[in-house]
Amino acid sequence: MAFTPVEPGTSPRTSGLWPVAQRLGVGELALKKSPLLADQELDSRASTGAVYWEGASLLSEGGRRVGRGYLEMTGYVEPIRL
Repeated sequence: MAFTPVEPGTSPRTSGLWPVAQRLGVGELALKKSPLLADQELDSRASTGAVYWEGASLLSEGGRRVGRGYLEMTGYVEPIRL
C-alpha cells in the first residue's frame, strides 16, 4: 500500500502544511482520498498540546465516488508535547 500526497492544504491559522488529499495505491488499484471540508484543523495546544487535522474524507476511483472515511493526522505543525 502506498500513500502519496497530491494536494497539500495550508492552515490559515497555524501555517501547517497538511497532506489532506492523497493517492492510495494498493496493487493495481488506484484511489484518491479527498477531504469533505478542507479546513478541519484543531489547534488544542492550550489544552492537550496538539495541533491536529481530523475529519471526513471521500474516496474516489477514476473520478467516481466509491467510499468515505475519517482521517486523523498530527505532527505537521510541531511535535506533540508529552
